[in-house]
Amino acid sequence: MVMVKEISVYPNPFDYYIILEITCEEEVDCIILLADIKEGRIVRMLGAGLKSGINRIPLHDLELLIPGTYQLNIKTADGESIYQTKVFKQSPDSPAINLN
Repeated sequence: MVMVKEISVYPNPFDYYIILEITCEEEVDCIILLADIKEGRIVRMLGAGLKSGINRIPLHDLELLIPGTYQLNIKTADGESIYQTKVFKQSPDSPAINLN
């Protein structure tokens, strides 16, 4: 079992980028997947070596994605699910939505 203490994903909704902040108790290699729920396809895949402590991982160049709902998954290199959540792409001229 991977010892992940905390995961934050921001901003959500996003325009151009997403930042993942992952706090780990141990080093682990992971795969980050961003999938378009409506189209059922992966739009970004990134491998990351997480160190013990706080890790900040940016997903840039997301401005060309179609506004909508996306599934973010973080898995170990062995396929064990660490985290999953939905993120929302808004068009750049849309007002911010408060999800709290």
